[in-house]
Amino acid sequence: MKFPSMRFARRLLGLLLTSLWITASAAAETPTVDAKWQQTGWGGGGYFYAAAFHPSKPGLIYLAGDVAGVYKTEDYGRNWRMINNGLANYGVFSLAVDSSNPDTVYAATESGLCKSMDAGETWQLLPQTGPKELAILGKKKKSIRSVAVDPRDGNVIYAGTPFGKVFRSRDGGQSWQEIYKVAVAGAEEGRLRLQYGKADGNYFGGMWTQLSFPEHVNPADAVGFGMNFKGDGSKPPKGFYIYLKGSGFTYQSRNLNELFAVEEARDVILTAEDFSIDPTFAKQHPDKAAALAATPDWSKVNRIDVSCVGDLPRQQHVASISSFFIAATQSSDGQVGSREQPVLVPIKVLSNKSRPSKYGNLRIGDPVAGAVHTVAVSPLDPKRLIAATDGNGLVLSSDQGASWVKLDTPQKASGVAFDPLQANVVYGTFFSDGLWKSNDFGKTWKRLKNGMAYKVSLLEVAVSPADSNDVYAVGSQGWNGAFYRSTDGGNTWIDSSYTKPDYAANPTLPETGELSRMSVVTNITINPLNPQQLYTSANWRCSLSEDGGKTWEERIQMADISCVTDIQFIGDRTYVTAMDEGTLMSPDNGKSWKQLWPLKYQGNLSGHNWRVRVNHIDGQDRIISTASPWDGSKPQLIVVSEDGGESYQTTTDGLPDYRISANTMWGRGYPRALAVDPSNPQVVYLGIDGDATKGKSGGGIFKSVDGGHTWQQLANQPGSRRMYYGLTIDPTNPQRIYWAGFGSKGGVYRSEDGGDSWQRVFSKDQYLFNLMTTADGTVYAGGKELYRSTDHGKTWKTVTKFNNKRSIVGIEVHPEDPNTLWISEVVWSNDASGGIYKTTDGGATWVDMTGDIPYRRPQVLRFNPETSELWAGYVGLYKIKQ
Repeated sequence: MKFPSMRFARRLLGLLLTSLWITASAAAETPTVDAKWQQTGWGGGGYFYAAAFHPSKPGLIYLAGDVAGVYKTEDYGRNWRMINNGLANYGVFSLAVDSSNPDTVYAATESGLCKSMDAGETWQLLPQTGPKELAILGKKKKSIRSVAVDPRDGNVIYAGTPFGKVFRSRDGGQSWQEIYKVAVAGAEEGRLRLQYGKADGNYFGGMWTQLSFPEHVNPADAVGFGMNFKGDGSKPPKGFYIYLKGSGFTYQSRNLNELFAVEEARDVILTAEDFSIDPTFAKQHPDKAAALAATPDWSKVNRIDVSCVGDLPRQQHVASISSFFIAATQSSDGQVGSREQPVLVPIKVLSNKSRPSKYGNLRIGDPVAGAVHTVAVSPLDPKRLIAATDGNGLVLSSDQGASWVKLDTPQKASGVAFDPLQANVVYGTFFSDGLWKSNDFGKTWKRLKNGMAYKVSLLEVAVSPADSNDVYAVGSQGWNGAFYRSTDGGNTWIDSSYTKPDYAANPTLPETGELSRMSVVTNITINPLNPQQLYTSANWRCSLSEDGGKTWEERIQMADISCVTDIQFIGDRTYVTAMDEGTLMSPDNGKSWKQLWPLKYQGNLSGHNWRVRVNHIDGQDRIISTASPWDGSKPQLIVVSEDGGESYQTTTDGLPDYRISANTMWGRGYPRALAVDPSNPQVVYLGIDGDATKGKSGGGIFKSVDGGHTWQQLANQPGSRRMYYGLTIDPTNPQRIYWAGFGSKGGVYRSEDGGDSWQRVFSKDQYLFNLMTTADGTVYAGGKELYRSTDHGKTWKTVTKFNNKRSIVGIEVHPEDPNTLWISEVVWSNDASGGIYKTTDGGATWVDMTGDIPYRRPQVLRFNPETSELWAGYVGLYKIKQ
C-alpha cells in the first residue's frame, strides 16, 4: 500500500492567513447553549502519531493524531472517543503516562505540553511550554516519544523539543530547566545566514531591509547594485530574485538561482540590464508601470527584497550575505573605477546580529539544532536517562540531566528504550541506520539486523516488562509499515507487518483484502498489565495484538481523523467527500459507511476529494465529486457515477493538465467548488483556484453541459481566481452565478448570463471563504463576518458583529425557515478554538452552540430536513437535532 505525504493541504491550513487572522474569542456577549453533539463518522484513514496504555486500568489506551487531538478507548480499541476538553492544539505528536499517578497523562501538542490528571477528560496547557516561550511542544516527524516521566517520582518530567533541547521539571510541569542542548554549527562570523526552506510549509520565502543611497556617490555615477554572496552548492528549482523598491515602483532581477551553486563568498554585481519592471507590480499598477523607466533609478531605491520560490517545504537552500553595496564609476572620496571594474560602496553591512524583516519559508540566523525525538528514563535507575537526538545520536545522563555523555552511535537517533529487567541493556533506533543494542550501559553498541529488510527505517523500540527476550521495533519501508518482533533479545527478527482490517469501523480501501500491510507505524505501546497486548499508532490502520505481535487486527472504531470537505443528503442517503479517503456514502444516517471510491490504492485516483453533488435522475443517484490525486499525473479530475456509486468514471476532459501554482490558497490549485444548475442537472460549474500564467490557462470557473463528463473553461473569468468554497447558483435564476474571490481583487462576483460576463458586486471584505444562496435568492458570503444580500448583490448587510479574528466558513440556512441560520468560525492555525453559532431571527441575535463537539472548527455545515439534524464536518463528522 502506498500513501503520499499525508494531509499536505491540511497542514497548510496553519500557514494560510496566519499573518492576517490569528486566534481570538468570539464576541463575549454571545450566549451559549448546552449543545450535545453525536459523532457519526468512521475511524482510521488518517495519520496517528502516538499511543500509550494506561498503567493500571485494563483496556484503556490513549491515541493521538496530527489534526484531531487525543482519543481514548476503555475496551482495547473497540470504541474510541475524542478527549480534547482544554487541549491547546489538535496536532498531538507524543504521549506519556505517569506510572506513579496512573490517571496523569501528557500530550505534546503543537502549542505546547498539555497535562491531564483525570485520564484525559480535561487538559491544561503547562506554563512556559508554548512556541513563543520554551517551545516544549510536539511536531510532526520530530517528536516520537519526546516526553518521559520518572517512574518513581511523578513530579519529575523530561521533555525533548523539536529544536534540540531537553528540559526537566521537578514540580509536575509548573516550571522547567534546560538541561541539554544539541550542539550545532552556527553561521560564519560577519555574515547573515539565510535558509530558504524547511522553516514552514510555504513555497516562497524572503527577507527585506530598508536602504539609503550613500551620500558620497553621485546617482549619475551608479552603474549597479551588488552583494557579497555565498551559496551552498544547491539550486532552487524555480527562482531566486532581488527586488528593488521605492516610492511607486518595484523592479525584479533576472532569475539568480545559479548563485547558490558557488560555495565561496564573492561579490555579485547586478547592472541595470539585470533588472526589469516587476510583472506583478505592472499588473497591479499598470499606469505607474507604464510611466517607469525600463531600469531602476538607483537613487530612489529605498528597500531591497531577497526572495526565493521553489519546493521549499521539502528542500532548503542556504545563502549568506555580508553586505549590500552600490557599484559606481567613482565616489566622492577619490576612488575611481569603470563600468567593467566599478567602485563598490557598502550601503548595508549584515551579520547574524542583523534583524531584517522576513516572510514565508525563511529562517534567518543560526541553523536550528536537530530535534530530540525521544527521551527515556531507566525504570531500574531513574537517575539514568537517554535522549535520542537528530545530530548527536544518543546522549546519556547518569545524574538526572546534570551532565551528559555522547554515546558512540549513529548521529540520527529516533528512539531509545531501556530493558526494564536488565539495567545494563539499552536499545536504540536510528531511522535507516536500523536498530542497535548495548549490553554495557551504552559504552559499546552492536547493530541488530538479522531478519530485517535492508531499507527499513525504524522509529521506535520497546522491550517487554515481563521478558527481556521479547523486543519490538516499528517504522516503515517507504509508505509500507514495518513491525518486527524478536524473542531472543534482538538476535533474530520476524516481520509481522500485516493486520486484519476492520472494514465496518474503517470502510476505506475495502478491496485491499483480508490482510493489509500496515502503513507507516509511528509508535508501539505495551500493556503493562498484560505484556502480550500491544498497540500501534500508524498511518491509516492502528492495530492491536493479543499474542505478542504475531497477529494483528485493526482497532479504530470511531477514532475519526477524516478531513471531511463536503456533505450532501438525498433521500435517506448521506454522501461525504474527504481529503485522503475519497467519497463515501451512508445508507442509514451515519450509522454505517460504504466507500464508493477509491476501493484500493490507485495512483491516478487516490488523494483528496473536495466537493460532491448528487441528483436523483431516472431512479438513480448521479454523483459528481472533485478530486486531486496524490501522484499528480492528473492534478485535478472529476469522478462521475450514474448509478449511485456502483460504478464510476473519471474524467479530465477540458481541465488543466498541470499543477496550478500562481495565486492559489494552499500552494497549488485545488478543485474545491462545485455547483449544479437546479433547473438542469446536466449543467455543472466547477471552481479551481489559481491564475493563468504564460502559456498556461490556470484555474477559475469551468462549465459542463453533459453532467460533468466534459468541461470547458469559461472565456471570461472573475477578477480574482483565488478562492476556497465560494461558488453558488441562484435557484430563482440559474443564469445568475456568484463567485467569491480572495485577495487584493477579492469579493463577490456576479454573472447574470451563465458565466459569460462578471461584475464585482461586493468588495467590503476581500477575504471570503464561502457563499450560499437560498430558495428565495438571498445570498450569503462568509469572511471576517457573515454578509447578506436580498437584492441579488446590489446591496449588502453585515449580519454578524463578532469583531474577532476568525473566518466564517460553514454557512447553512434552514430550508423552511429563512430566519434560522447556522455558521461556523474557523481559526487557520491548528489550535483548538473556533465555534458554531445559530440565529433564529435572521441574525439579530446569535447563540454559541459549539457545546461538546470535540473539534471546534468545522468547515462544512449541512441541515438534513428529513431528520431535522444539523451536520458538521471537517476533522470528523458530527450531528445534532435542531
